[in-house]
Amino acid sequence: MIDGYVRALYDGQASADIMLTDLAMHTAGRLLDGYVQGYEKPLFGPDWTTHDNALLTRVQANLFAFSGAKTYAEMKDLRDSVYDAKGNMLPWADIKAKAQGINARYNLTYLEAERQAVITSGTMGSRWVEIEQTASTHPYLQYVTAGDNRVRSSHAALNGIILPVDSAFWQQYYPPNGWRCRCYVRRLTEREAEHRRRQAESRGRELPDEETAQKIGGRAADKQWRHNVGTSEIFERDGHPYFRASKAARDMQLSATRNYGMPSVERIYDRPAWLSKYGQPLASREEYAAYWQRMRDEHPAADGRGFTLTDKARGVMAHFPESLYDKMINRGRMEYFGEAEAVFSDPDEIWYVLKGGKKKNLKEEIFTAYIKYYEYTPIIMPIDENGTVNSLYKWTQGLKDFENWRMGVLKYKKR
Repeated sequence: MIDGYVRALYDGQASADIMLTDLAMHTAGRLLDGYVQGYEKPLFGPDWTTHDNALLTRVQANLFAFSGAKTYAEMKDLRDSVYDAKGNMLPWADIKAKAQGINARYNLTYLEAERQAVITSGTMGSRWVEIEQTASTHPYLQYVTAGDNRVRSSHAALNGIILPVDSAFWQQYYPPNGWRCRCYVRRLTEREAEHRRRQAESRGRELPDEETAQKIGGRAADKQWRHNVGTSEIFERDGHPYFRASKAARDMQLSATRNYGMPSVERIYDRPAWLSKYGQPLASREEYAAYWQRMRDEHPAADGRGFTLTDKARGVMAHFPESLYDKMINRGRMEYFGEAEAVFSDPDEIWYVLKGGKKKNLKEEIFTAYIKYYEYTPIIMPIDENGTVNSLYKWTQGLKDFENWRMGVLKYKKR
């Protein structure tokens, strides 16, 4: 996947801005497969909750952003590899050999370590969802290492620490706390926590309080690991070195045209063969109501209200709540709501779009935006972190303005 780029470097025709999208997508796919492997419940199964869905959305967006940043980091190393110490271009054979070494390092050695971290994060992330759900009966956690001679001494110092579930300690030092970390936590009732404290004291060990535990944790985990994989990202955008290679990836502001090398929306609409045709419109309220009822029957929601579509291949759930029924009527969008299933099952693009944040004094939230290009104008379906669809609409502004929806982190593109 790097051969063409390396040749372009040698020929002096390579771009530093347009990422190797196929490589980034391959990396993200491998990591996401690892996360699903580690997660201790099936995606969208009977026990799936909105907490699981919000975590999965955040993690997927993070993995795709991370993969983009990693690709830019590798591209920089490849660009640097074509010159000698004096700035002279190396012979083609030397460039190719160096490129193969860089590729093996990033996409074999590093990727396997990253995949193992993601598998562990999937396991520990799913357990944190359960920890929060059972905090009323099991209000304490105990830090536990693998207990063998491979445990790092800095992690061994954390072994046995008991603190409340809502302690700030767990937001920084909940495992994993390093590459190939095998630590975990044990849920405890109040009685179990007190019993284990007494056991430790009987062996001459006083368990550290929160302040002391924080200091021990600071020595055990590097900055990039100081977070809780059940409530945040796996690879911190402000901590992992890959993100230094791309501010756009760090800020989740990658552009379809500038970074992914995709055609602009205006160019897409110059190609009629790429545009979808509308199905039969829902011309009356009776037809609209019948469509909703059919979707309720064929795709019942877990709460019995509205309907739910799942895209297991891409790891996305879309719940259409009853509140959306009236909203589509009131906003004059009833007629084309019959396209909802097509937009979800056969999109042209899927983006993770970041909304809110500190600058607007709003909570930062990630939306999964499904886009399908129809004759005359696109249709967009944003899905919030909980998996809820609160809108579906035709784009009525200029096509050039639609590029704002193609600014974020790309998850899928048909072309």
